Amino acid sequence: MILRQCAILAGGAGTRLGDLTRETPKPMLPVAGRPFLEHLIAKAARHGFDRILLLAGHHAGVIETWLAAEPIAARHGVSIEISVEPRPLGTGGALAHARAGLDAAFLLVNGDTWFDFDWRALADGSDFAASLALHEVAPADRYETVELDGARVARFRPRAADLDNGLINGGVYRLDSSAIPTAIGSVSLESQILPALCAAGRLGGRVFEGAFIDIGVPESYARAQSLLAP
Repeated sequence: MILRQCAILAGGAGTRLGDLTRETPKPMLPVAGRPFLEHLIAKAARHGFDRILLLAGHHAGVIETWLAAEPIAARHGVSIEISVEPRPLGTGGALAHARAGLDAAFLLVNGDTWFDFDWRALADGSDFAASLALHEVAPADRYETVELDGARVARFRPRAADLDNGLINGGVYRLDSSAIPTAIGSVSLESQILPALCAAGRLGGRVFEGAFIDIGVPESYARAQSLLAP
C-alpha cells in the first residue's frame, strides 16, 4: 500500500517554552524564517505525501489564519485539511476526533519534532498496526527508551540514570486506523495506545539515522534555527 496522507499533531500547548507559546501554537513558532509547521509540510511533500491533515487544538485559529493568508498548499503541491479538537483530548484523543478523515493507513508526525530521514521508507509496507521511527541517542538517561525483538517493539523502558545509549521514539509513525480509539475522549498515544499495541505484539519499530531535534524546550528550539537554515 502506498500511503499518501500525512497527519501532523499540532495541538500541544508548549508550556515549557513559556511566553513563546502563550498566543502561538508550538508548531507555528518561527524556525529559520518560516513556521516550523511549514518545514514539516515541505518535508512530507518531498517524500510523496500530498494530503496533509493538521490535528490542531491550542490556538488553532493561528493555524487557520495562516492557511487562509498564505498559499501553503499550492506552494508545496499538497492539499491541507485541519481538524480542531473541541477541548484538549491528548494525542490519542486528537486522532480519535479526526478518525473519519484519516485513511486506512497513514503517516503521523509530531508537530514539534524534526527527524530527517526518508519518511517513505517507514510508511510503505508493515506487518504491524503501528510502527515507530526510532532514533539512537547517547547518553539516553533523559529518555524513555525502546527495546526491539527483531522488527517488533518488545517493551518500553522507563528512564534510567545509568543508561549509556538507547533507542527513543523519533516522533514519526506509520499507523493503521484500526489502532485508533473509536470513542472520543482524552487519550495519550504515547502512554496508552502505543504500550497497549506493544503488549498485544502489534507495534513495530525501525531505526533510522538523521538529524533529530525536538523544539519543545528553549535550548533545542534555539538549535533548530541553524539546523533548518537554508
